[in-house]
This record gives sequence, C-alpha cells and structure tokens, in this order.
Amino acid sequence: MNDEQDPRIYDAKTNAFKTLWDKIAIHRMPSYANKIFFSLGFLALTSLLILIASGIVLAFMGHTWWTANPFGVYTRSVHLWAVQAFLFILVMHIIVGAITSGFRAPRRMVWVFGALIFCLALIQTEFGYGLRGDFASQYRAVSGADFWNGAHLGYWLNPLNYSQVFALHVAIIPITILFIFLAHYILEKTYGISRPYRKDIPVKMITADHRILFARGTVLAVGILVLAFFFHSPYVAPVTIAGTAAQNPGLVATTLVQEFKRTSDTATYLDSIDPYTFDTRQVFVAVPYQQSLHGGHATNAWAAFESESADRQQADIQEAEAYATATDTSAFASSTNPVIAMVNTLVPMAESGLYESLLNQENPTINSTYTLRFLNDMGVLEAKATALGINTAEWGMTKDDNASAFSLPPGSWWLAPLGLVNTAFNLLSNPNGDQIGGEILGLVMILFILFPYIPYVNRLPEALNLGPLIWGKPEPTASGEVQGDEKSDTGENGDAPRE
Repeated sequence: MNDEQDPRIYDAKTNAFKTLWDKIAIHRMPSYANKIFFSLGFLALTSLLILIASGIVLAFMGHTWWTANPFGVYTRSVHLWAVQAFLFILVMHIIVGAITSGFRAPRRMVWVFGALIFCLALIQTEFGYGLRGDFASQYRAVSGADFWNGAHLGYWLNPLNYSQVFALHVAIIPITILFIFLAHYILEKTYGISRPYRKDIPVKMITADHRILFARGTVLAVGILVLAFFFHSPYVAPVTIAGTAAQNPGLVATTLVQEFKRTSDTATYLDSIDPYTFDTRQVFVAVPYQQSLHGGHATNAWAAFESESADRQQADIQEAEAYATATDTSAFASSTNPVIAMVNTLVPMAESGLYESLLNQENPTINSTYTLRFLNDMGVLEAKATALGINTAEWGMTKDDNASAFSLPPGSWWLAPLGLVNTAFNLLSNPNGDQIGGEILGLVMILFILFPYIPYVNRLPEALNLGPLIWGKPEPTASGEVQGDEKSDTGENGDAPRE
C-alpha cells in the first residue's frame, strides 16, 4: 500500500466532518514530521484565521470603535499580535524549508507558492498599518507612496488613498493569499512531507499525530489572546493641519506660498513615476480659496491675480514669500497683494479645520492624498517621525512610537532589511533613492521566489548540510520502507538521475 493511500472505509454511518478531515489532512508522514518544525504551516494557518476573524470585526465596527472602545482596542491588539505571529512563523517555515531542501524537484512550486504568500504578507501588513488611523499610518502612507513610486508601481498603488488601501487590505490581498495557500497545501499533500535528500538518512513512515498539531495551534491562539490583553497595539495621535496651524500659523502660510509658487516637495516631486501630477497652486490655494468665497468675501483675490501681467504676478509671489516669513507683518498692512489676501483667508480656515475638510472634498476618489501631501510639505510628518525614532533611517520603522525597539509589542521588525538597504547604499540622501531601493528589493523578491530554479545556488543548503539538525537522529526502518526522498530522485533540473 502506498504511504499516502487512505485505508479507511466510508459507509452510511460515517460522519461527514470526519470524512472531510480525513480527505484534507495528511495522515502518513516521516517520523520526524511530528516535530514542531513541520507544524509551522498549520500554525501559520492558525494565525491567518485569527487575522481574518479579528479583521472582519474591525472592518465591521469601524475606526472610532477600534481606537476608543476598550474592546475595540483589544481586538486591534489581537490583530497586531496575530500579524507578528503569522510573519514570524512564515520566516521560520521558510528557514526550515531551505535548510532541509524541501524545494527540490518536484516540489519547486511548493516553495514558489509559499514565497509568494510571504511577499504578499509583507505588503499586506504595510497596507494594514495605513488603515490604523494614527500617526504611524500617516507616515507609513507617505513613505509607502514613495516606495511604490520607486518600484515603478506608483501609478496603480497609492497608499494615500484610504479607499484603495482598504479594498486591498480587506479583500483583494487576503483572497489572493487564501487561493495561493490552497494551491500550496494541495501540492504539499500531493507530494507529502519532504524527505531527506541524503540517501544515508533512513525514513520511517508513521501515522500523523493530529492531536499534537491542534494542541500547538491552541497554545498559539491562547498566546496571541493573552499577549494582546497585556500589550496593546500602540497608538500615537495623528497630525492634523488644524493642530499645526494653531501652533504655527506661519508654517501654514509659508507652505501655502510654496504650493502657490510650485516649489513645494509635492510640486517638485521627481522619480521613476510621478503620482503627484496635480497642480499644487490649484489644489492647495485656488480651489479652497474660491470655495471660501461663498462665505461672503467682497473681492475675488484669485480672479484679481489671474488678470495681472506675468511680471506683476511674479512680484506678488515674491512679496507673499516675504510676508509669510516675516516676524513683523505690519509693513504689509496696506498691501493689496492678491496672493497675501488668499493666504490670509486660508490660514484661519486651516486653524478651524475647514481647510483640511475642503482638501478632502476636492477629489473624494483619492481620499486623504491632498491632506497628507500638505502635511508632508510642511515637514511636520518627518519631524514627528524623527522625534519618535520611527523614520525610514531607523531600520525600516521597526517600532511605532517612542518606546524602545525591543519593547512589546514589537514593531515591523520585518522591515529591517529596508533600513539596511537605505543605510548600505545611502539612499536617503539620493534623489533617486526610492527608485533604487524599490528596484533592489524587487530584485531580491524575484530571486527569493525563483530560488529553486537558480542553478548552483539551489544546492547551497545541501552543501551546508544543516538538514540533520531538523530531522534529528536517524531511526531504523522496516524492510521496504523509503530511504531518502524517493520523489525527488532527479537532478535539480529534473532531467537526470542523481548519483
């Protein structure tokens, strides 16, 4: 009888759920497969199910609930700890698969699907942070937009667009992960648990102990729930234009002039793809000002500016720059400069919160893109991130607030390679740093996914010979049982027998 053959007999009294489990589960496996190293796939699925369940609750209840309600905060914390567990387990699962050469033919696509899941999970976590609604969400959204732009995907992916990110995080990416997970498991069940590549390591086949599997899953689930109770998800209040204007109205005025002059960071943004193609003069000054005219302004400063000659317009802009940076504005009291008039109208609107509201209403399809770009142009996002120690120079934002990088709960430790790339290649001071970083990490991901197909490199785990650390001490086998990996007895290219 084949090792994977199911000897059970099903009759009219057979329980349907038991039958389903019998068909889904792997029942025969090598003796070492009951070790926790080979339970990592199931534990990853356990974490994923907790993520889905908590995510559904969060999406249904809404932002106010998960930031203010105690049970909402707890649910958000469960979601965070499930993310931590999911990614940590995936990393360990990949390490075990690499060490044991579990990617050898014909199991190459098992690795490819698993690697795709891991890459999608990394993307998914960052979109999730963008939905949390705190300062980390704002800063990560702006940084993420730069990354996607540098990766030549900025035209399609805009982390500043809350609706787009919500759809990606809640529906598109999770459904994709589930389908790939299903394909990954079908291949795993078809080929069985990977067996040693070395012929001198005997394999004793045994019946799988599913009780141990579920016990480990239960411990993991309880651990996530307990950690979420004691260590809540961090929350740093978001930055607002109104709050900034109340503290430093001069900064708002200066930025408005820069937007009008088209010299702000957004107006001069250059990279592989430019996702900020809108006219900053129109978006940040002209449109909000004209909307304010419904409040009863006697004159239209925008219309007056447009009617001026090019030389007069340039002179007005220069005078407005001096006005915005002046500590004493009394010299401009009698000015009829239309740019100054618009700035004087918009700054009080910014202090009241009306300006931010008008920006968000200009183009509802891109949500808070305009607001976040204005905050970025004022420099307040970078300043606060630096004060908290979570900017992109800090090893990829491996923490979410001003706590230690080693405090609980952990930050995005999986982004440490991003900080390493930034530091090693000095990308933060490079005008094309986003593009270079995106291309480097994109290449690394492609090599990671296609690792089983890369000649010589895919033999490295066998050369290091670390597999026995996972398999353990060889056990004697009965006559006729499998020695080594009978299903992987071809060369790495699948075209010649191995010697």
